[in-house]
Amino acid sequence: MRSPPSRSYRFIRGDPPSLADPPVHAQSVKEGFAILSRRHSNQCGLRPESLDSIATNGRLQGSCCSPMRLSHYLKQLSGLAQFASMTEIPQDPYDVSVRLAKRLTSYSDHIKLTPRQQTTYDEAVKLADEHGPCCCHCWRWTAFEGQAKYLIARHGYGSQQIANVWDLEDGCGGQ
Repeated sequence: MRSPPSRSYRFIRGDPPSLADPPVHAQSVKEGFAILSRRHSNQCGLRPESLDSIATNGRLQGSCCSPMRLSHYLKQLSGLAQFASMTEIPQDPYDVSVRLAKRLTSYSDHIKLTPRQQTTYDEAVKLADEHGPCCCHCWRWTAFEGQAKYLIARHGYGSQQIANVWDLEDGCGGQ
């Protein structure tokens, strides 16, 4: 398996409304993993409406439930790389921009699925490892519900495709 390319990371320090720090340049995926595995701005209890209290250019980082595992993280990054041209799919499940989270959350409220599209969504829920966009009804659930609505309604994604994306962007850690 090819290693994903190195990338830049941005982190929030201080109070949530503060501006994000400049990017931290990780020399390797392992270094990026080490940084993200110590971040905890991604939390189970963070509600979608709480995103407004975080700087728009902030980041939701780290795992919310269980410690990250490098082997699983590498598989996730490799799988998500196929969606690099799709701005609605984060390239790193443990480093999601607040801007993207807010946009996806808005899709949840504003995109209405047809009955047939809703059936596709409902089937994806059954197929996904977490039985939905996330393990709990937090900001991730709402954001990735909106993402699924967008991908189904605008790009014709099927239930298995949605479940695969959700499984790749799972930010709960472990596995």
